[in-house]
Amino acid sequence: MSLLDGSIDPSVPFSRGSPLWVKHSASMVMTVLGIMFISLLWRKFNLIPDPGLILLLTVALTTYITGGMPGMLSSAIVLFGSFIIFSHPLYLFRYNELDWRQVMAIAVACPMIALMVGSLKDQVDKLGMVTAENEKLQQEIRRFEGLKEAYHLCEQRFEIIAENVQEYGVFMLDLNGVVVKWNTGAERLFGYAGKEIIGENFSRFFSREDVYSKVPEHLLGQTRFAGRVDKTDWNVRKDGKQMRVRIMGNEIKNTAGHPIGFMMIIRDLGNLPEKKDAV
Repeated sequence: MSLLDGSIDPSVPFSRGSPLWVKHSASMVMTVLGIMFISLLWRKFNLIPDPGLILLLTVALTTYITGGMPGMLSSAIVLFGSFIIFSHPLYLFRYNELDWRQVMAIAVACPMIALMVGSLKDQVDKLGMVTAENEKLQQEIRRFEGLKEAYHLCEQRFEIIAENVQEYGVFMLDLNGVVVKWNTGAERLFGYAGKEIIGENFSRFFSREDVYSKVPEHLLGQTRFAGRVDKTDWNVRKDGKQMRVRIMGNEIKNTAGHPIGFMMIIRDLGNLPEKKDAV
């Protein structure tokens, strides 16, 4: 799952999809531990001369990791902790002038740092989302270009094969039975030029009786059900004459496995006697 669908990104400790209580809990724990550690270094070991700046860095770091609202919680905890840290060692909440200034500086700086770093965090998250979306879009474009090239190659192969098979009528239909491809063999067999028949329903190749009996629909239904069809039937030429033909059809599917049309191959069984002219 990615940032695009609002889910948790496992590569980020606290992404935009993390529950709010998790972020606030993490902010509280990180801030309290930071205050305890800073207080220990300052009061116990005297390793840092001034804990104020480090407390502000704690707010900044916590806000950047957990977000803006948890950062405000961190600033409130640091502010409360500073009242304890800077108070007199023997008298809680009593301060000398320097320590009181430190507390006031932290009181002013903490919310500002939380707001600024929180805003920066939001911008970084948005930039990450845009980057991820752009990468996904680029992948889709590359995939589409690959499919487009494959389709173009398949179309070229179909046209080359179809144009070199003169004794067969080869054409393609969409799911509604409309002619979308037409070879010269089909033109010779049925008498229709490509510009005449492309866009027309293939029921035109059947007699009126067959159309009324829904023979074309049954033929496509059988092809769709079985994936292919191979049968002998009567078709009608442009001049109205009927001819006995062998109809071989296959269902065409896209890369996702969904049907998109049919390929029909018609062979004239001209050595058999013709039926009477269609009405």
